[in-house]
Amino acid sequence: MGAGQFCTNPGVVIGLDGPDLDAFVKAAEEALAAQDAQTMLTDGIANACRQGRDRIAETAGVDTLISADSAGRSGAPAVFVVNAEDFLKQPSLAEEVFGPVGLVVKAKDEETLRTLARSFHGQLTATLQMEDADAKLAETLLPILERRAGRLLANGFPTGVEVADAMVHGGPYPASTNFGATSVGTMAIRRWLRPVCYQNLPSGLAPA
Repeated sequence: MGAGQFCTNPGVVIGLDGPDLDAFVKAAEEALAAQDAQTMLTDGIANACRQGRDRIAETAGVDTLISADSAGRSGAPAVFVVNAEDFLKQPSLAEEVFGPVGLVVKAKDEETLRTLARSFHGQLTATLQMEDADAKLAETLLPILERRAGRLLANGFPTGVEVADAMVHGGPYPASTNFGATSVGTMAIRRWLRPVCYQNLPSGLAPA
C-alpha cells in the first residue's frame, strides 16, 4: 500500500519459529512477488529505500526472499528473513527503511520474543497478532512494548488512524507525543494555532 511509504508501516515481523511462521512467510512471499514496482514520493526517497534494502541484503545471516530491481522513483517489494541471534548481533537491522521493505525475525522461544522486544528503541506502533491462547504471552510483552511504542494494537495494522482523542502518534523520545511533531489525533490541531498575547488592553478592546 503506497509503496510502504507510511511512518507506521510494519517493517519488522517477529514470530516464533515453526510451521505457522513458515506458512506466513510463504504467503507473504507469494503475495508480494506478484506486486509491481510503485512510484515513490521523490527520487531521494526511492534511492534511500534501495540503499536500505541492499544494506539488509548484505548483512550476515540474512536470507533474501524477494528483492526485485527498481530504478528512478520506483520502489519494488523486498522481504528478508533472519534468526533472532543474528538480528540482535547487528543493531542496524532494526533501523527503519522507508518503503516496501520487510524483515521477518525468527525467535526460538517466548523468552527470545521478550529479548527482541527489549532490544528496540522508540517506535510509533507495535502490534500483537494473537489468538486467545496467546493471552499469557501477551501479558508479558505488553509492559515491555508500552515503554517503546506510542500505540499498541492487537490483530490489526497500524497504517489506519482516526482523528480522535484516543489516537496518538508517538512513543518514547524522540518519537514523543509532541503536538508540534504529529499529524495524528486531536492534539495535532495545535500545530496550526498561533498564540497572541493581549497586554494592558482596555476591556472594551480585549477579545471575548
